[in-house]
Amino acid sequence: MAGYNLTRTIEELLRQHEHSPPSFTVRLYPDYWTLNNGSKFLYNNQIASLLDDIRAQRIPVDFLELFDEAKLPFYDGCMIVELLDYRPVKVSDPMLEVPDKTRVVLTPNGETLWADICLLNKKAGGTWSDRDAMEVEARLLLATTPPLCLDPNPHLTRMVNSTLRISVLPLLYLQRKAAVMVLEEERQRRHGGRRSCST
Repeated sequence: MAGYNLTRTIEELLRQHEHSPPSFTVRLYPDYWTLNNGSKFLYNNQIASLLDDIRAQRIPVDFLELFDEAKLPFYDGCMIVELLDYRPVKVSDPMLEVPDKTRVVLTPNGETLWADICLLNKKAGGTWSDRDAMEVEARLLLATTPPLCLDPNPHLTRMVNSTLRISVLPLLYLQRKAAVMVLEEERQRRHGGRRSCST
């Protein structure tokens, strides 16, 4: 994941692993969501924090140990999540028969790096000293961090900032905004439309 152009890096990762199975799959329905064909979860459930991490495109640190135990696949240190969205565009429309399919890359951050180091120490029997943990962290950071540019040239700074601005990924909206739903319902009532059962 080393590089300034995160969008290009993620697109390349998705292209390389286009036919690989996802790390996990999330199915989004109007009233609930499921994880890998498992139990149904409401959008306001505590486990819905997983959706917040997917929206932010970061590996959920709270679930890292669980992912490790389940031996979920990681791709170049990232997770590929497949989103199958069955929710209709409008509340009054029926649920989609064929879902909108999206693949999202969840990237590591400093918090997941520390959690990984703790998991490695746990697997080693908890025998690492602080110095050992710092050595592992240093090696991981050297391998995963983009090169540091210390050139004070303002033109170079502008170029890097422009690249980063273009590289910012759009946020995914996994939950409907309540305000949008309320406005749509009010509009339907004013125009004589009846309320949908899914509201």
